[in-house]
Amino acid sequence: MNRIVSRWLILPLLLLAQACSAFPSMAAWDGPKKGAPALWHVKGPGGEAWLFGGIHALPANIKWITPKMKTAMDASDRLVLEVVGLEDSAEITRTFQALGNSPNQPPLAERLPVDLRAAGEKLRDKGRVNPAKFETLESWAAAITLAGAATANLDMVREAGVERVLAKRYRNRDKAVIGLETAARQFTYFDQLPEADQRAMLASVIADADNAPAAYRDMVTGWLTGDVARLEQAANRGLLQRPQVREQILVRRNRDWANQITDMLKLGARPFVAVGAAHLAGEDSVQTLLEARGYTVTRLQ
Repeated sequence: MNRIVSRWLILPLLLLAQACSAFPSMAAWDGPKKGAPALWHVKGPGGEAWLFGGIHALPANIKWITPKMKTAMDASDRLVLEVVGLEDSAEITRTFQALGNSPNQPPLAERLPVDLRAAGEKLRDKGRVNPAKFETLESWAAAITLAGAATANLDMVREAGVERVLAKRYRNRDKAVIGLETAARQFTYFDQLPEADQRAMLASVIADADNAPAAYRDMVTGWLTGDVARLEQAANRGLLQRPQVREQILVRRNRDWANQITDMLKLGARPFVAVGAAHLAGEDSVQTLLEARGYTVTRLQ
């Protein structure tokens, strides 16, 4: 199983689990303390936009807002995030429970390859998850639940995540903050995956659990250095080679976001768009879709 994808796509998305969990972040961050993540400018008929790839939860006290970012944010008229309201952990948890539970689910072990069953039980016990819980947890929801345990001791702080930092900045300047999706819709993308793909995601989370600290460090370091080539490599490997996973988790969402951004630009808006970094890499990226519609996309940093 290729683990690059759980570093660059599955791990960032499953950081939503942190919004549903009470696990503390423990390990000290020993990676870079500052950087310049990738930033693009979009120009075309009607308006202009900026695209920024983010991470939902980051170590505290790292510096990533650069002068070029400040200039872009000052020129924009609104902030557009994947989701607004991630700070409402109670609502996120209610949504997750409503979508992620169905009766008569198989035991966890029966949904895993034989060689991952012991590791699955170990991660379940680490997260203090009652085995009976898996009687109702769908496989995608089991993956997110166990991802919460796998990422529990990482040096990530919700309040330091890109969305919260940027939202606070925009609201302090009386600029609008809107979302491209709701949390329910994000969870629904997982919920609609075929069971075989959900189990593949579950297996990926368990297989890479022991490597979570290194994976997180690699992800944040690559993000801080604007390493889009690494993202492009990941966007074509591992779980994303499964057609339904790629369409549901990446391509479909990118098309929808490109449609929304296009509609804003046609109305003369100047949005600063901050989405998961994996959505801004590869042939199916948001930038590629906008370029196909005649917009000029230029990387600023």
